[in-house]
Amino acid sequence: MIVGRNLSRTALRTLVLAAALVLGSAQGWSQAALKAVPDQTSYNVGSQVRIRLAQPAPGTDAERPTAVPRELVATIRYAGESRPVAKDLPLPDSLLLSSAKDPSEYFDLWRVPRDARTGRYEIDIAERDPRPHQSIGNPVRTGSFAVYRKVVHLEEIKLDKTFYTTGDQVAAVVALKNLADHPLSGLRVEFSKRYWPWIAQTSERADVDAVTLADSLSLPAGGVKEIQSTRAAVAADVKQPTVSQYAVVVWDRERKNVLDIAFTPIVFVRPPGVDSPRPYAGPPGLPMQYLHPDLSSINTSSYRRFYPPELDSPAIQFEHSHTMFASGSEATVNFSVRNPTSAPWRGVSVRARLLGPDGAELASNAVADALDLGPGATVDKSVPFRFPAESAGVYRAEVQVSESSGAILATNTLELAVNPLPKSILIFCAHPDDEGAHHGVIRAAVENHIPIHFVYFTSGDAGSCDRYYQHSCAPAEGLNFGALRMDEARAALGHLGVPPEDIYFLGLPDGGSGHVWYDHVKASDPYLSVMLASDRAPYEGLARPNLPYAREPVVEMAKELIERFRPEVIYTGHPDERHVDHRTNNWFVVKAMQELLRQGSIPSSTILLTDQSYGPGPQVHAPYRYQKNVFFVSGEATALGQEAGWYYQSQDGNRAEGSLRAFDRLRRTEVHWQVLDWKDHEGWNETGAH
Repeated sequence: MIVGRNLSRTALRTLVLAAALVLGSAQGWSQAALKAVPDQTSYNVGSQVRIRLAQPAPGTDAERPTAVPRELVATIRYAGESRPVAKDLPLPDSLLLSSAKDPSEYFDLWRVPRDARTGRYEIDIAERDPRPHQSIGNPVRTGSFAVYRKVVHLEEIKLDKTFYTTGDQVAAVVALKNLADHPLSGLRVEFSKRYWPWIAQTSERADVDAVTLADSLSLPAGGVKEIQSTRAAVAADVKQPTVSQYAVVVWDRERKNVLDIAFTPIVFVRPPGVDSPRPYAGPPGLPMQYLHPDLSSINTSSYRRFYPPELDSPAIQFEHSHTMFASGSEATVNFSVRNPTSAPWRGVSVRARLLGPDGAELASNAVADALDLGPGATVDKSVPFRFPAESAGVYRAEVQVSESSGAILATNTLELAVNPLPKSILIFCAHPDDEGAHHGVIRAAVENHIPIHFVYFTSGDAGSCDRYYQHSCAPAEGLNFGALRMDEARAALGHLGVPPEDIYFLGLPDGGSGHVWYDHVKASDPYLSVMLASDRAPYEGLARPNLPYAREPVVEMAKELIERFRPEVIYTGHPDERHVDHRTNNWFVVKAMQELLRQGSIPSSTILLTDQSYGPGPQVHAPYRYQKNVFFVSGEATALGQEAGWYYQSQDGNRAEGSLRAFDRLRRTEVHWQVLDWKDHEGWNETGAH
């Protein structure tokens, strides 16, 4: 009896274990490995979300788990929140793993309410026993999608022709659709030369010549209106045939908010009687992505040699990974010496010198004497140098190989840039690619193991989005384009040595920062962006999901990141830039710094440096005092920066790569402006015009 009882307990334990394995296998295969694939990446409010289920295919039929009597249910959550907005959404039996017939079948999951919040939503799936209706295991995140609110869409823009002569009238037909479920009124439709409303055209002039196609336009719910104009524009006065493009902008009644923007097909404008040179491209940002604007600009010789001859010795090759140094530090210069000739080198000497920015010799070291090298033989060497304290400039390490007679066999030089370096750095950028103002600073931090982090306010969803798709962008396309630019930023910074975990994105709307700063202060009243048609950040992989497009939450996010990293130096855009995203980049950060200073969370000694990209705009300028800061950059660091720009293929990266700058034409300085009194003048920019 005792033996039988033990056997029964053993059998029971075996049965329980086997059941657990079967259930665990089924759950792991049918729930945790599932992916909910929406039929769209983004949905307008009122739209139907449809999904299908996908999973990694099992290796063999034997690996498919035994069917169990369960059902799958879905929950919809607003990203960043745990409370569901819709729960216990049943998934059809036909999509259960044991009986699915068409794995590509989509089914209705959830209709987005008309009053739903815009932003990112997540789909959780859980298994449930249908008999007691009890959940088995925890819900698993299996997918996500974005929700937007777009009320007006420019359906089509047609021009009367492709080729114009200076002075010709440009006729246009514009189709406008109301996407809302209610009538719209007071719409203003303008036609102008291609431009972005949030970038002033020059320092003196913020507007462009615009022709009003319709004023106080009304549209019924779902209605389409076609607007015709025989004189939407006049072909510009040009000196030679030129690629051009026009923009159509839809404003609200007050001409304050852009509801939609789209661009015409490209056109060619030529002077009377002039047909050549026929252009391949216009200004940067136009749809045509040719490397050269016309045939005469092609250079067939400059690409053949990157280094000048005096820096391209086959006998002396430097290790280039560390060429940025701190003032007063010691540098170890690594190099190899190779005999490139067919005759042996006997008793040669190797000497290294450190030359100052003015070319004066600061140090001289004998690296090797009586060295023998056979044809093709190589020897690795290194030499230490110490830079003067508090020094700055581009120094040079010069290596010479000489015969015993004193005759010089080979010479080569390596640039070494020296600057006072901080203990930690935080760089705020308006858009992906704006870190280009700091390539030297970035390499100095990476090479000297100084903590450096990056925060991008916007994801650049507007800049050249239409060029990427070859047509004007809908919200889902803008969202994908912004994600592409985030990928480009990670790749460009990765080329400079920055890991992706040190890069943060906030997902603000490209071009909308002025509205966020001036018109939408509270999180309860966020700005609805024109390109993304969202009032909260809808991207995946953000520092904070669904960040409201309002001043206070953006400032709080900047405060959180500054507190987390406690940088000695902070970089931002200049407060007077004519591009609104660049100047508000500075405003968000300065306000965060001022609030943190009052709280005692950062020291008053924190240094604020700014860069200038577009130049000053026509708006009221900041009352700060500035001090010019020149940062010296080695040629090798600048070359890496040039290459990093090629990763921005969506932003003329192909043109930059095709217009390679040779080593001696690369810049050796980066200029920033230190804001000396950032602690003062609080509130100077919190009222007024954009």
